[in-house]
Amino acid sequence: MHLTEQSREEVKRLLPTGTTLADAAVWPDIEGRRMIELDRLHHVNIPENAAGYSQERDCEARNCMVEALKWFTTVLADAEAPINLRLMAIRYLAHLLGDIHQPLHAGRREDRGGIDITVSYRAQTTNLHLFWDINLVEMEEGDAEELAKKLHDSITEKQRTKWQSGDTKKWTDESFLISRSNAYTVGESMELSDGYLATTRSIVRRRLAQGGVRLAWLLNQTFK
Repeated sequence: MHLTEQSREEVKRLLPTGTTLADAAVWPDIEGRRMIELDRLHHVNIPENAAGYSQERDCEARNCMVEALKWFTTVLADAEAPINLRLMAIRYLAHLLGDIHQPLHAGRREDRGGIDITVSYRAQTTNLHLFWDINLVEMEEGDAEELAKKLHDSITEKQRTKWQSGDTKKWTDESFLISRSNAYTVGESMELSDGYLATTRSIVRRRLAQGGVRLAWLLNQTFK
């Protein structure tokens, strides 16, 4: 991850001793789930016929990942904010940056981002949302650290420069478009084909890589 030295020092200062940024990123899905009021911050549901995300229509109360990521970024950037809030902010920033790059976290309102769609692959049954959240990532070789290195090494400087741009709406709209053009194309049988897997695994690798680049970029901008 291309963090500046200043960003590395700030991350180290904020996180508990022995905790990595990767540890911080999974906190909202473990400890954070005890605060059920925050569950809605992990996604945004967008109508099928929409052109993209609209705050007025899709997140009127601002309790979705798009608006939450903005707020946590602002809190993290505020050196005068209480340290416990900045700790929560860096945990949620790292986590929601990942969520926002998972296409079905910007899925259809009608099926709750794929949760209500049952699919199967090689005799294993789950729902479409979890298949993208868990199964597709677990199909990659190596542990989390090895996968991160492989993705890092696969990124060209041209890609890195191009991806270091945008905002939470742009990244959400990217996921929204991918969900419609790829994630939901499961066919009537709901049995996922090898062709579907080949396409979606490639998309997941790219979104993971983009998320990693943008996380570093966002932290570097925040800690300037």
